[in-house]
Amino acid sequence: MSEDTEITLVDALHALLEEEREALINGKLDALPDLLERKEGLFEELQAQQNEEDFDADDFAPLHAVFTRNHALLESAQRGLRATTERMGTLRRVRTSFETYNNTGQREAVQLNSGQRVEKRA
Repeated sequence: MSEDTEITLVDALHALLEEEREALINGKLDALPDLLERKEGLFEELQAQQNEEDFDADDFAPLHAVFTRNHALLESAQRGLRATTERMGTLRRVRTSFETYNNTGQREAVQLNSGQRVEKRA
């Protein structure tokens, strides 16, 4: 692999990973599919270059930390989305039902019909 092509691809991948980091930090998850497509394209180019000539793995060592960082950010975003989904489900249940305890101390759900309201007092 020529030195210039290798460095250009590594630099392009690094820049793309930085773009992915910014999208994750800023919550722009809608940008991730496009970034993934571009990342796959770069990997294909690297694969094609590797098939033609050997390359120096040391040039890719700095990318390891960037990949690890972005992986942690992606996992964090997934946890946040799951927590939001759970919270939205809880809020939906609160709007449509009311839980109380009966005279035997057992929890009991009271379903609310549309338009029906319950006044909650402390």
